[in-house]
Amino acid sequence: MWAIEHFGVAPDIVCSAKGIASGMPLGVTFSRAGIMDWLPGAHASTFGGNPVCLAAAEATLELLRDGLIRNAAEVGAYLLERFRDWPQRHPIVGDVRGLGLMIGLEVVKDQKSRTPDPAARDRIVDAAFARGLLVLGCGASTLRLMPPLICSREHADAAYEILDAVVAAG
Repeated sequence: MWAIEHFGVAPDIVCSAKGIASGMPLGVTFSRAGIMDWLPGAHASTFGGNPVCLAAAEATLELLRDGLIRNAAEVGAYLLERFRDWPQRHPIVGDVRGLGLMIGLEVVKDQKSRTPDPAARDRIVDAAFARGLLVLGCGASTLRLMPPLICSREHADAAYEILDAVVAAG
């Protein structure tokens, strides 16, 4: 469920918000017991404890356990594999990376120097939007793909086709 689990990281504290309750206002901090030894009333949160938000978080966690984590892993791996040859096919793509449904396509001026090309990235973002696909920029010149966890292979294929046409057109 957490990216840290893929890298053998054992953090002392994890903070999560936004997605933990599917967009309802809720933030969560969790930790190992030795750190969370505060006395009652020593810590509070503006968005901690609202019953509607807590119900949303419970429903969200149930959906994640019931298949959305698996779907993100499977569709993400499928989509990432489709993008793997882009540095060979598209001279402006310097790198393809990702985990699950969070994928980055680095847009560069030339692959040898890997000089970022934010203007080209922004043109791709705009052209994709004009074709009905919302992607965002990230960092100096990376395209960030973060579809919802319910994304199917069919959705992934549609996004891929739009991006492939937009990137090929320059």
